[in-house]
Amino acid sequence: MAQELKLANEQKDVDVLVIGAGVIGICSAYYLLKAGREVTIVDREGVAAGSSFGNSGLIVPSHSIPLAAPGIITKGLRWLMDPGSPFYVKPRLSRDLASWLWRFQAAARRGPMERSVPVLADLTLASAKIYRDLIPEEGIECHYMERGMLGLYSSNHGLAEGMEEADIMRRHGIGSRMLSPEEVLEIEPTVKPGIKGGVLYETDSNFEPASFVQGMARAVVAMGGKIESGLSVDALSSNGRLITEVLAGNVRYRPQEVVLAAGSWSPQIGKQLGVSLPVQPAKGYSITVTPAKGAKSPGIPLMAHEARVGVAPMGPDLRMAGTLELSGLNTDIDRRRVKAIVKGLSRYVTGIEDAPIDGDNVWCGMRPCTPDGLPIIGRPGSLDNLVVATGHAMIGMTLGPITGRLVSQIAAHAEPELDTGPVSPDRFA
Repeated sequence: MAQELKLANEQKDVDVLVIGAGVIGICSAYYLLKAGREVTIVDREGVAAGSSFGNSGLIVPSHSIPLAAPGIITKGLRWLMDPGSPFYVKPRLSRDLASWLWRFQAAARRGPMERSVPVLADLTLASAKIYRDLIPEEGIECHYMERGMLGLYSSNHGLAEGMEEADIMRRHGIGSRMLSPEEVLEIEPTVKPGIKGGVLYETDSNFEPASFVQGMARAVVAMGGKIESGLSVDALSSNGRLITEVLAGNVRYRPQEVVLAAGSWSPQIGKQLGVSLPVQPAKGYSITVTPAKGAKSPGIPLMAHEARVGVAPMGPDLRMAGTLELSGLNTDIDRRRVKAIVKGLSRYVTGIEDAPIDGDNVWCGMRPCTPDGLPIIGRPGSLDNLVVATGHAMIGMTLGPITGRLVSQIAAHAEPELDTGPVSPDRFA
């Protein structure tokens, strides 16, 4: 797809051009540099300025069941038009959204789910293992904590769902412990009495996400990588099977290899190259608070199952996060959805009711979701010097390191350490 680029003030010949400076782009750059490549990163805002900034900071092999799972459509019909629900689709005329929803309902069946779970389990477990070595190796201060994640269930039906999910995870190497109400309160005293039970996933961990990504960015620069912020990708040019030029701001880049890791903005860029990426931006919200000195607050990440919201300690702070809103590419904050997070958590945890939600402690970000719940990692068949890494949905932080390693292996035309066939961009063709 040849395209004439407008004149640029500057031209740069680069080895690998990474588009996106979130956790996926930064981790990709890190492992490309480790493999001996020269790397330049461009981003429209800066390091960890998007979804990598205010998310819940969870590293969760336990979340290896895709969003497109059996039962989600039935629940979704109750939720879809309620702006305060866990999963909200804002009604609008959009061919891309209609196509995505059609594929989503097709994937939300037991057969596709059973094929997806082992793929996600392999990816999440591999990434969690990398984190344990990577953070101390690079000396990154990010409040990393390996205390697990505790799922809470306020109804018998919810507890039965939690037990079923735990059984699925166990079959794929992700262990857990079922807890009685008394055991839940013993592990986490801030949980309100009346809980029906809990599931403790001891393989899970958490950290402060922006600090991790910024620490990795410093490591990238220390290895010779370049990060150029404030540059939106305006146009791309290809000749046959090769991308020849990328125009970002007033700079014309001439790359040997391109890594597209622009999160929810990836489809717009891919479209210019004739690469279709069925990714919908799913807005998530978080609220970060600093508990008063001496106040009791959760010491372990908690996930309120029925409300689909969670809370996690981050050093001196607490971060509450949740909801999934398909409303297009925008960062408008809907206060109804923010209130829904606090209301949902306050049914499970003490001290949440009075959390302030009117200041700059409220954040929202766009999480790139594919219709089948699997990320997109690989080369499209139409281009020889493009690697796509997007579509990580709510587990982008979990999958950052393993995605970066796979990207570096694919860029080197080496055999990836994990089978990337199920996450190929061409699976949607």
